[in-house]
Amino acid sequence: MALMERDREIVERYLKPPEERILDDRLIQGIQLTRFWFGVSIAMLVEIPQVGARDIPLVDWLANWAASGVVRLLAAPFLLLVTVPLVVAAFLAFVSGADRRRMTGRLRGPSIAVGMFLGHWLLLVATAIGPFWLGHHTSVLVGGLTFLAGLPLLLRAIGFVSMSVPCVARYMFRTMEIHQALPALLTVVLSWELLLVGELFPVHIVKNGYDSPLWLSLGGALATTAVAAWEIGRLRARHGIRLRTLPSA
Repeated sequence: MALMERDREIVERYLKPPEERILDDRLIQGIQLTRFWFGVSIAMLVEIPQVGARDIPLVDWLANWAASGVVRLLAAPFLLLVTVPLVVAAFLAFVSGADRRRMTGRLRGPSIAVGMFLGHWLLLVATAIGPFWLGHHTSVLVGGLTFLAGLPLLLRAIGFVSMSVPCVARYMFRTMEIHQALPALLTVVLSWELLLVGELFPVHIVKNGYDSPLWLSLGGALATTAVAAWEIGRLRARHGIRLRTLPSA
């Protein structure tokens, strides 16, 4: 428990924006907390009618359904590692010159968040696979000793990466420090990316796998887009935050 608490503290230190950057709006904060999970939940719920519409054993259907949800959760942070730089670059090109300079000056926090996640993920890969590679090319003894020596680092990396998923889903690598609307925009892009991944690489962990029709799969992405549009509208109506500009304060 102490190790998990320590991992949570490290994740929040690097992946959570400073309190002064978090908008003082409880409704917006609630949307940010649930936006990503709402989209994933809708994407999972719309597939439930398939169990009655197809001749698939319930256990097989549940196995594929659960695996599909797990794949979405695990894929999200890694998709964002590619998506965040592209969306932020496009967003900065979209805004006016003066505000672009101000936003560019706020890139440090998101860059640290991306770097910490990527660094811990690479550490996980190195400490999990490295000893087996060494053991294969040298000796089992060397591989075993290397694994034992790197075990604390492996546990740290696993703890950080696993604890980071909720924080990344909410704060999108601290991109609200650049502009308050960026997490909502990123969530929309991510939801459509997950839809595309699901269509191109469907999860079939049992023999009786199934493919949901596209119109069902659209549910999660459309729901997430609608929630994000509402959030961006509230930012403008309640707080005067427009997409192409920053508040003067």
